[in-house]
Amino acid sequence: MLCKVLKLTNGDTLIGNVVEESRSYIEVHRPMKVVLAPRISDNHMFSLSMMKWDPLMNFSIPARIFKQSIVSVSEATIEIVRVYGEAYNEFDSDNEPEHDIEIDDDESQSEDRMSEIKEEIDRMRVAMTSSNNHILH
Repeated sequence: MLCKVLKLTNGDTLIGNVVEESRSYIEVHRPMKVVLAPRISDNHMFSLSMMKWDPLMNFSIPARIFKQSIVSVSEATIEIVRVYGEAYNEFDSDNEPEHDIEIDDDESQSEDRMSEIKEEIDRMRVAMTSSNNHILH
């Protein structure tokens, strides 16, 4: 996965891992919106924070962003990748369900979850390519 910075036509700046690209879209896993705020103490400095791009979307399934909505795509700096990783892990720990029983085999659970995610992505692809669905532009 490649961490990219995407500038959108609506003005949003997104950071996320590109997992698939086609002629018409880019799929981004866990896209986060970059929010810059000027620091009160110094007019030339900004604070950077990240939040989920769309709080209504399932954050564990890649978002399909159509290229007509993208102004530019670039590589993220090492520092931004680090900050994105921290935010990614923070959201990941927030999304984990609480368990009443202790699970011994974390690797098996991770593989099961990845299988579930892949199945959900396949179902979404079928739904999006169905002749009954129309994409409005």
